[in-house]
Parts: sequence; structure tokens; C-alpha cells
Amino acid sequence: MPLRQTRGALLVDVGGVLLLPNAELLTPVIARHGGVDTEADFLRAHYAAHNAAWPANGEPCDYYDLLPGFAGVREDRRGAAADDYRAVSAERNMWHAPDPASKEALAAFVADGVRIAIVSQADGTIAQMLTEARMCQEGDGPGVRVDAVLDSAIVGYDKPDPRFFLHALEAVGAEPTQAVHVGDTVPADVRGAQAAGILAVHYDPYGDCDDPTDHEHVKTLADICAYLPEST
Repeated sequence: MPLRQTRGALLVDVGGVLLLPNAELLTPVIARHGGVDTEADFLRAHYAAHNAAWPANGEPCDYYDLLPGFAGVREDRRGAAADDYRAVSAERNMWHAPDPASKEALAAFVADGVRIAIVSQADGTIAQMLTEARMCQEGDGPGVRVDAVLDSAIVGYDKPDPRFFLHALEAVGAEPTQAVHVGDTVPADVRGAQAAGILAVHYDPYGDCDDPTDHEHVKTLADICAYLPEST
């Protein structure tokens, strides 16, 4: 029986890469405080605030406090906007909107023989969220079939603990040198993958990273293709 042709392994973060903040629900929250009023502008503000909250260098800040400023809310209304945004977000996990372009890229990687492990800092529900979003799942289902879906609350290791990333490699039968990890948070995703000896790529759609020369970057999930090894 011929050996399966593979292009190494891809470890993929969920929030901000596969599942996005639900802009349809969250944009009106910001708009009523005088901020951006389109979903595209909201997502642009989100990534700027996220990168500022979790910088490559310096101390982390509160994402919810930062978001209104990046979203164009007047300074005197930012506190109220942050409180409102935080309250709405607490009603349920708002990071549940699937990114169609990322799903298409994920399917293409699977078709090309890339072993895929989903590696999420989560609360035990990430597999259900991905299935409900029709993004991906282990085995048959409504989304892309991937090799493993790993939730930190179930595995027992949180990012950036390198053991979480090494556990993902074990799940797909790959060595660190055969793998690439992509995620949108430098302290958790990039630093964790680097500590595990895995090539770390920052998912940074708008070039918001405060230290762009420190590690590799992509603007779309499809761009990861350039970092994957050739078929073996």
C-alpha cells in the first residue's frame, strides 16, 4: 500500500483565525456609543485592539478597555462603551462566527495532505463550537475533517506551555521540525510554539504586530502554504 503523501503538520489556533468575534452582534454595541458602524470596520478595530492588548513586547492590557478607542469612540464615552461591550460579550462566547476564507484554506490543506491539529485555549467547548459553526471536526461532520481538535481545558495544559503544542504534535504523528503553528496572539501562540521548537507564524491580517521582525506573519490562513514543508 503506498505511503500517504504529506506536507507536514499544521497547528491552528481557533479564536481570531477560524472563529471570529460575531461582528453582526457586536458592531451595534460600539456604534451606539459613537464608534464604527460597519462589520468590516469593527473587525479591523478588533485586531488592532487584540494586538495592543497582547503585544510581542511589554505588558498585556485589557482588550475590552482598548477596543472602543480603536473603534473610534470618543474618549469621554470609552468607559461606558467598554462596559457595554464587556457585558454583551459575557452573555455568551462571542467568538463563534466562522471565517469562510479560513474554512476554504483549511479544506485545501487537508486535500493537499497536511495533517491538521486544532490547538485552542478554551473552556472545554471548542469542539462543539467548531462543529456548530460548521468549520471543522474530527471525523465526519458538517465542516472540514481534521486530524485532532485539542482544547486546553481537556488536555490540561494552557498556552504558552510547550507541552500543549507537543501534545498536538503527538496527536498527528509529527515532529516539531515538520510542523507550523499559526495563531493570532504573540504571548500565547507564537511564544508557546517557539518554546516547543515549532515554526511559529503570527496571524496578523492588518500588520498590527509591534515587533514584526521577531517572527513570521501571515494575513490569511491560505498564506501559511509558503511555510509548510514539501510533500514527503
